[in-house]
Amino acid sequence: MPTVNNSIIECYSRLADEYDDDVNLQSCWGLASAKALSSLRMADSYNTVLDVCCGTGRALLHLASKARLNVDFIGVDPATNMRKLAAQRTAHLSNVNILDGCFEALPIESAWADYLYSIFAFHWTTDLDASAAEVSRVLKRTGEMDLFFIGRNNGREFIEKTTPIFFRHMGPALLLASARMRKQLTKQGALELFAKYLGSSRLRVQETYETYYDSVEGHWGWWVRVEGHFVKLPPSTKRECYQEVRNALLTLVGAKGIPYTIHQLHVSLRRM
Repeated sequence: MPTVNNSIIECYSRLADEYDDDVNLQSCWGLASAKALSSLRMADSYNTVLDVCCGTGRALLHLASKARLNVDFIGVDPATNMRKLAAQRTAHLSNVNILDGCFEALPIESAWADYLYSIFAFHWTTDLDASAAEVSRVLKRTGEMDLFFIGRNNGREFIEKTTPIFFRHMGPALLLASARMRKQLTKQGALELFAKYLGSSRLRVQETYETYYDSVEGHWGWWVRVEGHFVKLPPSTKRECYQEVRNALLTLVGAKGIPYTIHQLHVSLRRM
């Protein structure tokens, strides 16, 4: 069985109770996730739908509550507390099940899903090929898919300002290990990866850049609760490092606020 990143899973499980707070829902990530969700369309031909890394179940509730009662939905997530919240949120829907699993090892029988989707999760996989192969395995031959995840150039404003600071406080080895936690592909890299397992005739990769503006406090709320947990700082230097990071982000303030640009890749698969 492929290895999964337990530190990321543990972090999301720890954050589960506050994951749907306004500070997250109104952040750039909350807004981008909502936009991705609003673009999903349930075809009448779908009878089985899979949400990979379903989190607290917001997308599942949105889609399943509008679908026919005979459409089976499965939400998969590796974080225990996320699954608990997703199960609570969808408990009144008899056609929704929540299972323990991840991209690298989906607890789904082969050729089960008419439709598979995932919103901002695929970049956390530890094994790109194993994950793409699993997606291919669980999809029906005519299955459709929408995967949204971040690309290679995500958050360049923050990276350019903060990398020198983290380098001083973490050193090259820790900084590199932190960066490697996410698999940030180029558009071409994503196309080549999924084409190996799904073919290229029905596959499409869309690339977008969208800049969101917020105050330092607005950005700091999601950054410390999510990004900050993946940066392994020595406790003795954490406070000093974070203060330097805040000061660096303040230099980005413009008329609209502090920018953060999400580089999004959207991998879709459609019937011919």
